[in-house]
Order: sequence, then structure tokens, then C-alpha cells
Amino acid sequence: MNRGPKRLVCSASAQYEWTRKGAGPAIRFLATDLDGTLLTSEKRITAHTKRIIIDAQNRGLTVILASGRPLYSILPFAKDLELDKHHGFIIAYNGGLIYDCTSGETICEYTIPACMIPALMAAVPCEVFRLHGYKGNSIVVQGEPDEWSNYIARANKMPLLKADDFVEAIVEPQHKCLVTGAPRRLWHLEKKINRLFESSLSAYRSESFLLEVVPKGIDKAESLRKLLTMLNGKTEELLCCGDGYNDINMMQLGGLSCATRNAKRPVKQIANFITESNDCDGVAAAVRCLL
Repeated sequence: MNRGPKRLVCSASAQYEWTRKGAGPAIRFLATDLDGTLLTSEKRITAHTKRIIIDAQNRGLTVILASGRPLYSILPFAKDLELDKHHGFIIAYNGGLIYDCTSGETICEYTIPACMIPALMAAVPCEVFRLHGYKGNSIVVQGEPDEWSNYIARANKMPLLKADDFVEAIVEPQHKCLVTGAPRRLWHLEKKINRLFESSLSAYRSESFLLEVVPKGIDKAESLRKLLTMLNGKTEELLCCGDGYNDINMMQLGGLSCATRNAKRPVKQIANFITESNDCDGVAAAVRCLL
């Protein structure tokens, strides 16, 4: 009977077995998600994880923070991990922007044209969903915020602006838009948006209550592939850590993938390794184990 790929919790023996068998080239890059992966439930990086990752960078590891968060919300964590001193990178908006922490410059970005916002808004019934965009360092919500709107604003430490006229409020191209609502209804809306905007937008859920709308074909994996090409890196040299649905493509790209113990079931199913939870320094355990 085919029992599927082997799953194991990271340990010192795992690294020994992997290297002893010559399973692949040395890992040069770490791409890790933030929420539910690198960050604890209190949305912070522990002192232990910080120490392990900075030490790994001192030994030559290139760290890439790959998150659905906007750049503004990721920069404090990049600074905490000293990515600016070790030529680290940020992939923000689920792949919509690639940022060089050392130069402080955006390498490339992908956006939804502002002229598409009216059509997107028309596809999202405001009676049951909340559509969100970005204006500067603020999150704009169409109409009254719901509980998930407030959660997103708190998690990103960004002010939430209510807009009665969403089209008038969103005048800049958007790296992504967010839709919150009941999980079952979002499932149907995801299919609707992908059908209506087949050639221009992609929609997928990062959480059961959260639908992300991005430029067509953009995700963490695609931006990681582009970044590795720029750095003359290989996917076989990449370790990816994640916990959510939007991490699956990225983890399938990497030479090695590691899911946190708290990860969604489909994420665990495609991972090479399962490490400790995000509240128990899971990424640090994976780095110590596999690098």
C-alpha cells in the first residue's frame, strides 16, 4: 500500500540522514512565511528564533521573508532579523512586490490597475462581503468594517479607513485587494472572480475568511523563482517554511519544504518535513536541523 511521502519532525538525526544520503545540494536560501510560521500567535519573533536566523545569515544563508502582508508591515521584522546587513529580501503582497533590504529599493512589482477597481467592486456584493485595498500605509475598507477587517488591521499594525465610496478612495494601482466574509460564501466568490477576470486577476484564499485578489499569475512561488534567477540561485538550494494555503506553491518550488506543526492539513501533506509550531520556534528548529 502506498503510504505517501515520509513525514518527520525535524531533529538532529534528520539533518544527519539527509546529508549522509546526499539528498541534495547545500541550502543557500530560506524563504519563510510570517503569520503562523515565523511569528508567534502574539505576532512577534522570539529571541531564540532571531538568534538562530542571524547566526545562519552570518554563515552565508540568504533569508527571504515571503508574506501576504504589505511591505510596510514586513519591514520591522526584516530590521529585527538584520536582513539589511546580510543582503536579505522581502516578497510582499503574496508575490506582488520584491524588495532588496540592503539597498532599500523595490526590485520589481506587479499591480492591479486602478481602472479595474470598479469592475472588481461590482463583482463583490457589499451586503455580505467587505472589499479592502491600500492607500499609503493605511487599509481602506468598503463600508463598515467587519470583525475580519479589524483583525487584518491589528495584525498589520495599520490604520483602517472606512470608505463609503471605495472607487473614489482607491486611486492608486493595487498590489492586491482583500475580501473578507463567511468561508462558504468566499468559496463561491473565489470561483466567480476567477471566472469573470480569467485573463487579468487571480483569486485564492489565504485563510478561510480571507480571499486575496492579485494580478494574474502572481504568487509567492513565481516571485521567488524570479528572485532566485536574479541571484543565480537554484530551487534545489531553497528551503521554504509555511503554514497556510498561500504557501503551498512556494513550498512545492523549494528543494526542501517544512511545515509548522500548526499548518493547514494540505500544507503538511506536501511538506518534506514537519517542524514545531510557530509558538515553539518551528522555523528556528528547521534552520538548525536542515542547514
